[in-house]
Amino acid sequence: MIMQKAGTTEQAKPWERPGVLLGGCLLACLLLVLAQTVGNGFLLLLVLIGCLLLGAALACRQGLAIPVLLFFLPWSPLMKLAPGRISFYTIGLLICCALALAQDGMRLTVRQVVLAASLMALTLTAKILQTGSITNDYLMFVFMLLLFPCVARSCPRATSFRCATMFFTCGIFSAAILARLVAHYPNISRYIIVESYLTVTRLSGFYGDPNFYSAHVTACLAGVLVLLSCETEKRRQILLAAVSVALLYCGLLSASKTFVLTVACLFLFWFPILLERGNYGSARTRLLFGVLCAVVFVLVSPAFRQVIRIISARFTEGEGLAGLTTNRTTLWLQYLTAFVHDIPLTLFGAGYTSVNLFRKASHNTLIQAVYQFGILGIPLLLVWMWNMLADMFPESDKPLAGWKYTVLLCVGSFLPWMALDILQYDEFFLLPVYVLLGVAHVAGWDTPAESAESHENAD
Repeated sequence: MIMQKAGTTEQAKPWERPGVLLGGCLLACLLLVLAQTVGNGFLLLLVLIGCLLLGAALACRQGLAIPVLLFFLPWSPLMKLAPGRISFYTIGLLICCALALAQDGMRLTVRQVVLAASLMALTLTAKILQTGSITNDYLMFVFMLLLFPCVARSCPRATSFRCATMFFTCGIFSAAILARLVAHYPNISRYIIVESYLTVTRLSGFYGDPNFYSAHVTACLAGVLVLLSCETEKRRQILLAAVSVALLYCGLLSASKTFVLTVACLFLFWFPILLERGNYGSARTRLLFGVLCAVVFVLVSPAFRQVIRIISARFTEGEGLAGLTTNRTTLWLQYLTAFVHDIPLTLFGAGYTSVNLFRKASHNTLIQAVYQFGILGIPLLLVWMWNMLADMFPESDKPLAGWKYTVLLCVGSFLPWMALDILQYDEFFLLPVYVLLGVAHVAGWDTPAESAESHENAD
């Protein structure tokens, strides 16, 4: 593998290859499960420090921080010394930011500093108006606003979308499989929350919230579908198709209605892409036939029939729109009513706080954005996000190719946010970068080796 850095080529050492790094991540997770199972605090601390060294120091040196962070994202609830303690994933994210800044020569762009400072000033003003306090999660958010663009800016030098998707997929699969295998051990069961009521059991790996877990799956599934659409080699097509079916099964186990609706939208946008150039006998036609075979397999498979029954039970639980959305519409109406009666809150927000109105999360990122930053702060947040993503690929003269693929990626990654409060979680920073890596792959921006193939298949 040839790594590209700052316009030069450098032969990668064997242990710096993505496959070797991925194997190290899988080994680290196995050791993490072992340490948590036996309950040895010293061994657990050593393993977590090893994860930091592997996931932060080595990954940043290779320019693979984003793929490694995506891999460990489904594992983050387990990366603690004890339930309720700070996750070492958060510490690793901070280390990645610091290392990326150091690798970039301690360079902070003017826009990067001004936008972070502006958001900090606005949120502090909101805290004064709402008598809020400065907490650790607020300081973490400000730190990420300032330094996470350094991580995003450094990743395209050696990161491909295929690599990021491979790491993300392996992280989801490994967490789902191992969580099923070790959930009955007392030291592990403290971290695993299995929602079970009536006839429905919801499984979500090591994540306590099935909807957050399924949001990882839909984002990764969208990436796999994009790669599958652009792939011409038959063996890779078969592998990607198998991965997509396995991801679909993992997501259905969460019994998330949001997951089902998001997947339906994904396939609604994906099938026209397959049919665009579907001449008889072409690779696209064979791929479409394979998809139809996969659908038949899903319908007749006993394992899928069981999870489909679970999903059906969830959709018949309540009545009306409130029942369909699990009372989310009631919460949304309460928040909107509060915005009408509290103009300072509507204009300035609450100043990024973990304290929710009515002690209930809004379960909608748009509403949460108004609550946290106000109408005045949302444009600043959007400009900050645009600036971070634009700095990843500054060659603005390159045309945007494959806009349909971009929509597909956005549906899989961002549509679940309409049922989640995402602003206080790491997904808010990571998934937009993942989506842009997908756009770069389709448009041929990511690596010269993939440019011709990606661009050819993205028209």
